[in-house]
Amino acid sequence: MNKPQFTIVIPMYNRQREIRRALESCLAQDFTDFEIVVVDDASDDDSVAAASAYCDLRIKVVCHATNRGECPARNTGVASSRGEWIVFLDSDHALMPGSLSVIHRYIVQESEDIGRLGFMFKFDTGECSPDPAPDCSVWDYEGWLRFAQTARLSDTLLCTRHSTFRTVPLTDSRVAPTEYNLEFAHNFKTRLIPVVLAIQYTDSANRLTANRVRSGRASILLRASDDVASSERMLRNHGNALRRHAPRPYEVIYRRLVLANFVGGKWFVGVRLAFGYLWSCRPTFNGLASIAVAAVWPTAFLAARDWKARRA
Repeated sequence: MNKPQFTIVIPMYNRQREIRRALESCLAQDFTDFEIVVVDDASDDDSVAAASAYCDLRIKVVCHATNRGECPARNTGVASSRGEWIVFLDSDHALMPGSLSVIHRYIVQESEDIGRLGFMFKFDTGECSPDPAPDCSVWDYEGWLRFAQTARLSDTLLCTRHSTFRTVPLTDSRVAPTEYNLEFAHNFKTRLIPVVLAIQYTDSANRLTANRVRSGRASILLRASDDVASSERMLRNHGNALRRHAPRPYEVIYRRLVLANFVGGKWFVGVRLAFGYLWSCRPTFNGLASIAVAAVWPTAFLAARDWKARRA
């Protein structure tokens, strides 16, 4: 079979209502040379049945036996894909009519050294992301760092060359894709285009961010361990560049490392890192407060983080 132009990868967890909206927005596209890989991350509702109900050979549903998180789910989708370009769409997103045609028009005129294209989201609340809007320029490593420093909202509809994942796969853990984006920017160029092509809905009861922290001591420790490992790699591989060009993300990554050690029970390591954080970062009041709470009362910190995530 010929390779399709696009593979749309949609991870989902307990999204039986939202996945229908996302899939129907894809199937309504006027550009039809695509496939869809839905990766179910061990849902315990009828999400798989909802995604499998469509009689369209372009849709493939792949299931995880256990819940592994957003980045592993996207890696599974990439591994199951045949498309030349990968479009990452979450289950609470929807493509606007004609979006794939617009993306294709940009692809055919793009140079080979561009690893991915990014387009804008419109939230159902009226905001657009990224904010501020990009200017269509090509971003290398330093350009991406400056974007990370200045963006108020950074959610982007990304269309990525399939071949790039051989060099930079997503992180195989429960962490957010921050490390992947840094590694990608270090190896490939990105063009962000100020065209809104997708809607991001906020009506889901279980937002993706709210499921990063799973209940139970074992799951909390696993997530903390993942956060420690990823944050250490980012500071080791990108710390100097982040301090120069993106001090705000640098502070967030360093703070995450401190917090993960306190949550994981490594109190003395957390205290040592907290002094390093104070010395090398530009601490915010909220950052200092979160570290103080996590150091003294980790369970209260986790409860506050869960509450904030579910309101996001």
